[in-house]
Amino acid sequence: MSIDDIIGERLFLRHVPPEALTATVAGNLGEVSRLIGLSVPSEWTEVAPLALRRIKQIEDDPAYLPWSIRAMALNGATEVVGYANFHERPGSQFLQSYSPSAVELGYTIIASHRRRGYGGEAVRILMRWARERGADGFVFSISPGNAASLALVARLGAVKVGSHIDEEDGPEDVYLLLP
Repeated sequence: MSIDDIIGERLFLRHVPPEALTATVAGNLGEVSRLIGLSVPSEWTEVAPLALRRIKQIEDDPAYLPWSIRAMALNGATEVVGYANFHERPGSQFLQSYSPSAVELGYTIIASHRRRGYGGEAVRILMRWARERGADGFVFSISPGNAASLALVARLGAVKVGSHIDEEDGPEDVYLLLP
């Protein structure tokens, strides 16, 4: 199955297929680069725990595949500057209390590429893409110390609706953006 890039003004988001997720978990960055046609930085190794979870999700629910991890690169370039993904596809049970077809999304910008607006652009183009596929709300779980992401969700108009302790990331505040 070929899944198209999601194109923005400055960025494109390329789907990372299961084979590249498996190579990520194995630490084979050369294979990841070959499979996605983009140069992944050494920081890509930090994606391995997430890649392992997404592989399991795809195995359990093949329809989740296009919602999984996407590598982020500048239009016309071949270097990955970050990645983004949806935690589930629309309609997942754990987001029902927020909105019937809400999705939670997350993103990471490689440290050397931060403070250039890439996270905001990636979130906006992912939200547009998700709306076209039935998403009716967006959930963001953010560490209270992540000033950049907190500023981004504030600019988007998201509202804090709760807090929780994430098993991996610790305390997070939960924000909701409805259309």
